[in-house]
Amino acid sequence: MSGLSGQEQRDIGMARAELGTSPTQKIVAKMAIKKCTVKHGPWQTWTSDEVHAELKSMGVTLDNARVLGPLMKRAQRAGLIEPVVCESCNRQETRLSKRKERHAGPQYMWRTTATYYYEYWDQRVSDDIYIPDLELGGQG
Repeated sequence: MSGLSGQEQRDIGMARAELGTSPTQKIVAKMAIKKCTVKHGPWQTWTSDEVHAELKSMGVTLDNARVLGPLMKRAQRAGLIEPVVCESCNRQETRLSKRKERHAGPQYMWRTTATYYYEYWDQRVSDDIYIPDLELGGQG
C-alpha cells in the first residue's frame, strides 16, 4: 500500500489525466468550460454534465473525460468558477449525474463567479478572441 495521502494520490491521478490528454482536446474542453461560465450566471449551479453537453454540441467526445477534473480546478484557481459549498457541513455539494454513461454518479456542483461573469459581459468579449491559455493557464 502506498504511503501517500488520499489528497496526494488524487493530485497524481489528476496530473496523469491531464498529461495523457492531447493539447487539442484540452483546448476544446477549456472552451466548453468557458461557454458554461458564460451561459450559467452566478445565480445558477452546474456540473461537468453541462460541460459534456457543450462538448456534444461542438461535436467533440473526449478521449478521457477525467481531464475535466483538473481543468475545472484550473478554472477555479483562475477565478472563473467557484464550488457550491453547503453552509451546514462546509463541503462541496454534489448532484447526481444525468448522463447515462455516468450511471447517476455524484458530480461536484459549480457556480460561475460574479466577478468573472459581469466582467465578461461588461467587456462584451466574443468567442472569436478567446484564448483559453490566458484564462485557464497552462499549455493546451
